[in-house]
Amino acid sequence: MSEDDSALFLASMQGVKPLKANNAVAPSQGGTSPEGQRRHQEALRRLALEKLSLELDDITPLAPQAVVSVKSQGVQGQVFKLFRQGKYEIQADLDLTGLSLARARELLYDFVTNSQSSGLRNLIVIHGTGVNSQPIPAKLKSYVSAWLAEIEGVQAFHSAPPAWGGAGAMMVMLAKSAQDKLDTAEQHHKGTHRWA
Repeated sequence: MSEDDSALFLASMQGVKPLKANNAVAPSQGGTSPEGQRRHQEALRRLALEKLSLELDDITPLAPQAVVSVKSQGVQGQVFKLFRQGKYEIQADLDLTGLSLARARELLYDFVTNSQSSGLRNLIVIHGTGVNSQPIPAKLKSYVSAWLAEIEGVQAFHSAPPAWGGAGAMMVMLAKSAQDKLDTAEQHHKGTHRWA
């Protein structure tokens, strides 16, 4: 620092007094309490559920036997082809048949988020074909499809092969966790190694 800079600094600091020790705010130790973390997670869950509409006007009605096929841009074509054909092992399943829309929405959201946090990638959701459902055929199927498109972490979903429920069930592919991505990179000697 030059003499001019030092003089300018001292002039600008003239009249500034240090804080007294009893006025200082100590940072909290250990971050948020477990109760605070639980409330924060519950608030995030409520916000995510509100995005999953229960309004009939917000969904695209599907035919009971319609084949649903949705993938995000990051899913490779060959991976999606094998997924559609049911070549990946299903790691968990959820049956929503006979439930109210509000309850089905909650269970679906919790199922997807809990599965992802557990490192699962391939799920199946049974919604039925809803041939006789009211006010529209395939009501639950239509809502499940709309909700899956909105839930973070869902990379793709497709109607199940006939042996797994066909048009009455949906296979769901979840994004890899950060740890899974790191493990894959290490296996293929790509990217940064854990010890680097």
